[in-house]
Amino acid sequence: MKILAFDTTAKAVTAAICEDEKLLSSYFAELPGVHTTETLLPAIELMLKNAALTLDDMELIAVSAGPGSFTGVRIGVATAKGLAFGRDLPCAGVSSLKALASNLLDRNGCVCAAMDARRNQLYYALFRIEDGALFRLCNDTADSADAAADAAKALGVTEVLCVGDGAEIAARAMENAGIKTSYPTATLLRQNAYGTAICGLEAFREGKAVSEGELLPIYLRDFGN
Repeated sequence: MKILAFDTTAKAVTAAICEDEKLLSSYFAELPGVHTTETLLPAIELMLKNAALTLDDMELIAVSAGPGSFTGVRIGVATAKGLAFGRDLPCAGVSSLKALASNLLDRNGCVCAAMDARRNQLYYALFRIEDGALFRLCNDTADSADAAADAAKALGVTEVLCVGDGAEIAARAMENAGIKTSYPTATLLRQNAYGTAICGLEAFREGKAVSEGELLPIYLRDFGN
């Protein structure tokens, strides 16, 4: 299955084309002054050209549908809808936090996927990776970094790999709670649309793909509730 995937939920703009789990082409940009609306569609066009493919070759569109920047979430979902419209392409809207963690499937242990929501607040979720399989430990949550550390401690986590643009904020709180923290390599620390594609493929195989009309953003609004 050929998959077009992208994530615009954070500061980075990232996109990928995959054939099942195989990466065919990818794009990443995180530069000051780079606007998602000006970057995403040209990036997709370039990837398709590099892979000698067209949109008509795609069989699934996977998009990180949130949580994250409200503007970024809206742009990503709207772009997915626009590309799928008229082509009858199924869509998979996936958790941006699960997509972050899915780029680390070669590791083992606990992962805290964290996105900076400003004012020491995070969008976060905790996962466990075992032998290439990802297991969710808590729902995507909007709360303080201390709450993320408390959640990890309550789950018996003693060591955690922090990933995402909120990784440093989460790590400080984890360390204050006595949890040993570390980070992946720089190329895996931020969003990477390969993880979005993997999550989208999983959703499709589980019968959870939807039409473009059914694709919805994922917003988490109430911190600490």
